[in-house]
Amino acid sequence: MGSAKAIQLTAAFAIGTRLAAEEFGAEPLDSPVAIHRLLAHELRMLDRESLRTVLLDTRYRLIAVQEVSKGTLNESLAHPREIFKPAITFSAYAIVVVHNHPSGDPRPSEADIRLTRRLAEAAQLLQISLLDHVIIGAGQTGQPGYFSFKEAGLIA
Repeated sequence: MGSAKAIQLTAAFAIGTRLAAEEFGAEPLDSPVAIHRLLAHELRMLDRESLRTVLLDTRYRLIAVQEVSKGTLNESLAHPREIFKPAITFSAYAIVVVHNHPSGDPRPSEADIRLTRRLAEAAQLLQISLLDHVIIGAGQTGQPGYFSFKEAGLIA
């Protein structure tokens, strides 16, 4: 792909992100289904893991979506300080951590589980609500195409 086409695609994604922010600005993003609707189309197209924080106000309405880390094909490296930095910068009340699995399998790895436990501990210390950690994968017949740590009972 040439640089001109890459710039066009980048611009198209940026416009899509802005439109999504307008569409989702008024409704609460307090469920994995809403988070999936917000980010799945973009994250499913990536060939590398991308970890993002969805920043929310006190009514769980969208403030911003910030990319925290770009990883490899099967791993996204991030530390709680980088994940919570946008929340502090934007004075967010709550966050949802979202990342993709380019393999299409949304089931969490052991590293995903360990990171989520560390994030829950950090959220308590910072008094920022960690609503969920959602992993986006490919949707299959009868499967939602995501894994929610909250739905699985791994986040209170």
